[in-house]
Amino acid sequence: MHLDIGDRLLVTGRGGGSGHVCRVLSIWGPDGTAPYVVLRYDTGDEELLVPNEEFEVRILTHAPA
Repeated sequence: MHLDIGDRLLVTGRGGGSGHVCRVLSIWGPDGTAPYVVLRYDTGDEELLVPNEEFEVRILTHAPA
């Protein structure tokens, strides 16, 4: 997955259920790849996001170029 700083994401568990929206603050991987530091809108916390098979990440909006 390639992301840009400022992209808004929806992160949900694979089995459905509740999810959370976050914004990419920084990218630690090469060429826009994981891991990412994100700001969660529901808690206001910054956290490290490393996509894996336990949850799904969907891009809601791309940051303006």
